[in-house]
Amino acid sequence: MLGKLSGLAFATSMALGLSVSSANAALLYKITGKDMAQPSYLYGTIHLICQADFSIADETKAAFDDADKLIMELDMDDPAMLQSMQAKVMHPDGKTISSGLTEAQAEKLDAFLKANMGVGLPMFDGMRPFVVSGMLMSAQLGCGQPASFEGYFTQQAMAQEKPVEGLETVEFQFGVFEQIPHAEQVQWLADAIEDEAGAKAELQRMIDLYKAEDIDGMYGMFTEMEEYAEYKEVLLDQRNFTWQDTLDEELQAEGSEFIAVGAGHLGGKAGMINLLRERGYTVEPVSN
Repeated sequence: MLGKLSGLAFATSMALGLSVSSANAALLYKITGKDMAQPSYLYGTIHLICQADFSIADETKAAFDDADKLIMELDMDDPAMLQSMQAKVMHPDGKTISSGLTEAQAEKLDAFLKANMGVGLPMFDGMRPFVVSGMLMSAQLGCGQPASFEGYFTQQAMAQEKPVEGLETVEFQFGVFEQIPHAEQVQWLADAIEDEAGAKAELQRMIDLYKAEDIDGMYGMFTEMEEYAEYKEVLLDQRNFTWQDTLDEELQAEGSEFIAVGAGHLGGKAGMINLLRERGYTVEPVSN
């Protein structure tokens, strides 16, 4: 059984990890076929990782340089995107995290936030639980400011004057998590903070396994988590199906795309690799 913090963080980041024996043992995939004039590329990211573990392979850099456009889950170079995200971190119905915690649980969470964020639970109490989970996960990395694949690719796109597009809006992504009951998210958070050592160990395991590039295993870890399996369809599958319509149009247009999304979206029957193949594309792993 996975720890609750890492499980909620997996759901938040869509970046999962498990074994190292997979037919899809790669992070970078070349997309061809269906009369495409030139190849495009699909790349699986992880949303939180220390700078010491962050690396971009030469093959990935070459694929990015060859592409004409960057496509990610969100349009990260849109100034309005960050403003929209900041406006949505608070729960719209005024619900609080502390209302679902025992006194002892609230004290533990308050102490953790003070030690890692400099301020206690009252400053975060009205936020959506999955937002706070992401903050805790970042703090537990233990390396200060985490590195960001999305930030890296956005900077490179700006430097190379490539357009950047998003598959979703901030409003849509927050709406996805609104389908998970607030009380359940709070309980996951409470369970996690009571086993901080276990959460840190699983976070490191996630990073190590991401570096092993096992896409099928990444998807498998999410589906084995009893607490989150019932939300797999809304968190992964439904979004993947929706993305395919947009991507099919993009791939058939002139030019080449570099598509970078959370690695948890790539594997499985309803994953992007399989869905692209079902639509007639050839999707081949690129060895680093």
